[in-house]
Amino acid sequence: MNHSLKRQLGLVAVLSIVMGDMMGSGIFYTPQELALVATQSWQIYFLWGLCGFIILCGALSVAETCTYFPESGSDYFIIKEGWGDGLGFLRVWTNMWVSGPGSIAAVAILFGEFFTKFSGSGIEPVIIGIAVIVFFVGINLVGVSWSSWTQILLTTIKVSALLFIVVMSIFLVDTTLLLEPTLNESQHSGGGILQLFRLTGLGIGVVLFTYDGWIDIIHAAGEVKNPKKNIPAGLIIGIIGITLLYLFTNYAYLRVVPLSEMGRGNQLAIFKVAEATFGMIGGKFISILLMVSILGALGGLIMTNPRLIYGMSAQLQSSGKFSLFKFLSNVNSKTGVPSGSLLFMGAISIVALIYLQSFSRIVNFFVVPNHFFNILLVAAIFKFRKKIDRKPQDYHTPFYPVTPILFIITISGFLFAAIIYRPQDTIIGILLTAIGIPFYLWFKERK
Repeated sequence: MNHSLKRQLGLVAVLSIVMGDMMGSGIFYTPQELALVATQSWQIYFLWGLCGFIILCGALSVAETCTYFPESGSDYFIIKEGWGDGLGFLRVWTNMWVSGPGSIAAVAILFGEFFTKFSGSGIEPVIIGIAVIVFFVGINLVGVSWSSWTQILLTTIKVSALLFIVVMSIFLVDTTLLLEPTLNESQHSGGGILQLFRLTGLGIGVVLFTYDGWIDIIHAAGEVKNPKKNIPAGLIIGIIGITLLYLFTNYAYLRVVPLSEMGRGNQLAIFKVAEATFGMIGGKFISILLMVSILGALGGLIMTNPRLIYGMSAQLQSSGKFSLFKFLSNVNSKTGVPSGSLLFMGAISIVALIYLQSFSRIVNFFVVPNHFFNILLVAAIFKFRKKIDRKPQDYHTPFYPVTPILFIITISGFLFAAIIYRPQDTIIGILLTAIGIPFYLWFKERK
């Protein structure tokens, strides 16, 4: 394991990364998609609460496994020690070529689309996307303190702004002047238990994507101060905080926009809430909030993903002379940042953005590989509990083994559904991951 990176991230920085990476654009788009399958408002709250609970179960489990390997690229070491060198290598390989650059490119192109539309500049969204990737890579190269404070600032702004809109809409909007939600909902049948299962099956994948990003902090575990306390605390507080924020936001949506109307038209519910609260200026405020929210997620992704690559590269470079790993494990002597991995991730992300140029297309490729490795990260707790001695003062996953089992079963069901309903994109993601197998065998032979 490599200890070259300095521990400079406190609990506030950890929280900003957890919450900042989780809150991107999903909370603004997902309600419309859920409204197309839900028939009652309580079903919306049920899905958001259920997914928040499932993600919390995963985080409670990963928080423990991370304390066994509190290094940069912690998830690489967790999977490597729990499931073997091959799967550990594939975890990082997927991050290098699929999920890492895919998620960064997807968020960057989305920001580009919003910026072009809001500014009316006519600049191609791809150009804007490339510019923000270069900007955040530059901020990260300057130093960890710069990138962490940038992340804290962006996360504080977007969480506070969304909370402000939600609270003000509750106090300022007179819903008696709006369509009554209950009248619209009464046109639908609840459908009983079968309808609930259908809703859960169709909606859980959409909502889970909105919660995505919670695990990114463990990539940077090697730079967290007192990681055995701050990482569990950051994950738990951050996920509970985002879950509550999402529930309150959906309450504001449904209070202003009837469920039967939410899935219709092109205007997002958040714009309707803001305009009902603040007038036309509310729409402009939301456009800015959307861009800040997306920037916050992008900053966190660019900050954390290279750390996973660095963790494996430093470990492999120490056991063999590989030019690529030597570059990827390079740490700038002045700033103390993994400059090689940062530059690599930035470059590959830009290539992915130029080649794919589609938010949804990029996202679908890495969903299945990402969640598969998340399952392995959580399931590793069963192995480590048997072979690693734990101290009483160390963090312990509450309600073990129920907690990790709930996460594993739920996410496994979601992966099965993704394979059935999105076979082409899923197969592409799996193949991109599997390409790493011959490379692993080659590296193993050389080592």
